[in-house]
Amino acid sequence: MDITKIGNSFQAKLSSTAKVDGDNHQFKQILNQKLDELNPTTNPCPVDNKSDVIVQSEKILNLLDHYAGELADPARTLKDIRPIVDSIEKEVTLMESEAVGNVQNDKTLDRLVKDLAVTAKVAMYKFHRGDYI
Repeated sequence: MDITKIGNSFQAKLSSTAKVDGDNHQFKQILNQKLDELNPTTNPCPVDNKSDVIVQSEKILNLLDHYAGELADPARTLKDIRPIVDSIEKEVTLMESEAVGNVQNDKTLDRLVKDLAVTAKVAMYKFHRGDYI
């Protein structure tokens, strides 16, 4: 058995897969989109200014909507729903900590942040307290 032939055949396979690199950008884009749908907390978006606060708020609202849908599904267990609750908690904490300096002069946006934080925290407390058992 000649070991060098094994190495050459392996190299040939690697060079043939290099042709796929041209389509790699589209694949990465689709993969990242699907991963974001599956686990929303992998990329929490930092809040830099007022428009980012609105984007962060929309993300939290979408998580709350997804959470409500999961609670309504009798096939889902609380263990299945737990990652969504953790995501909501992380996003709300991030939004509150970063929005402190950005929304002081905007009463409407400050009210939105506070109301959304209260709504999300009530949902988290109900989950942790066991209201849905």
